[in-house]
Amino acid sequence: MVAAGALTIFIIALRLTKEQQGYYFTFGSLLALQVFFELGLMQVLATFTSHEFANLAWEKNGLIVGDPIALERLKGILGKSSRWFAVASILLIVGLIPAGLIFFGREHSSTTDFVWRLPWILAVLGTAANLFTTPFWAIILGSGDVVTVNHRELIGTIAGTSIALLVLWLHGGLYAIFAVSCGKIVISWVYLIRNKRKLLKVAWLEIFKAHRRSAEAGISWWGEIWPMQWRIAISWVAGYFVFQLFTPVLFQYQGAVVAGQMGMTLNLSNALLITCLSLIAAKAPEFAKLIAGRNWAVLDALFKRVLVQSLFLVTAGAFAAWGFLWFLQDNFEIGARFIPSRYAALLFATVCLQIVISSFAVYLRAHKQEPFMVLSILVAVLQGPATLILGKHFSILGVTLGFFCINLLFTLPSAWLIWMRCRREWHTSFKNRSFE
Repeated sequence: MVAAGALTIFIIALRLTKEQQGYYFTFGSLLALQVFFELGLMQVLATFTSHEFANLAWEKNGLIVGDPIALERLKGILGKSSRWFAVASILLIVGLIPAGLIFFGREHSSTTDFVWRLPWILAVLGTAANLFTTPFWAIILGSGDVVTVNHRELIGTIAGTSIALLVLWLHGGLYAIFAVSCGKIVISWVYLIRNKRKLLKVAWLEIFKAHRRSAEAGISWWGEIWPMQWRIAISWVAGYFVFQLFTPVLFQYQGAVVAGQMGMTLNLSNALLITCLSLIAAKAPEFAKLIAGRNWAVLDALFKRVLVQSLFLVTAGAFAAWGFLWFLQDNFEIGARFIPSRYAALLFATVCLQIVISSFAVYLRAHKQEPFMVLSILVAVLQGPATLILGKHFSILGVTLGFFCINLLFTLPSAWLIWMRCRREWHTSFKNRSFE
């Protein structure tokens, strides 16, 4: 995925104008508003599924077998979540298409000669189609089949990127964003239809039963899932104002060219973040199973080992990314498509901090709890206005410096204190409960 991202960056610089580049990456930031419709439910579903799969197993074509009670609970989760994501996909289309047309319409100049309205509409439709597959992949991830989920993500990224690169090379411009979605949609549905047909059949039946069978399914959405989901939802929504606001703000106040520079650099830093975080995110189902079995020593040993590996990888990657960017800007014209390397250094350093913060969150959320909700709100309250004010008055320097300082001085220390407190209280509580 890193190689695909690097190739995409190169082709974007070759085939898009600086202004188109700004639209391209601002499209991506606005499409990230899907978090308001997803509401962090994939992570919640994966966590609850992990606990149920302690007594379940896969058979051919997506058939799940095992303990009848756990199976009924899983069916209840699948049915209700499938119905919600069907509704959420429609709401996303209805909400994002007009919002984007209004936002970009204010910036678009009559002198520019590229098409952006139809690409935006198609990009939203593609995002909605991908959103609808969320509950199925959450179940697969929660079952512990991380390899399949990562394989789908890899193949989907390769397919989508390949189509997008072809579109860019043929001067298709902003239609490339929809092309990325197409690749992921095709790969997702081909896999689900070939390998998880019975899972799809159960979901189809449960969608229409969900409103009648909450009692018999053995899972109480409002009593069990909702207490965690609403906290996760607030955390994820708050995260939008922390991570996705840079490009739209710079687009609004500094223009499409500056927004494109920030978007290109963020694309590089996000690739580093996702790659390194995947090491610990892949262990979330295993964390959940160890928590279900009260294996605290094994849990902590596994967490510390994976955290060290992630930190080593992200540190090495941050230095490599900064060196690569410095080299480009010192020797090639393409370097001007990124923010200056001295500001990018702040961005890459922040990624290293985020790996630690996100690792604490993965560990604690595997307990079917969301203790980071208040912290997420506070960070959003700090970061959102900081991005707006600093981005308006100090452009790229203000945005990157504010992001680094808030993560270093507030988010990281607070996350560590929360992790220490929750780990101590929860594990002690479980131990005491086992002797009652």
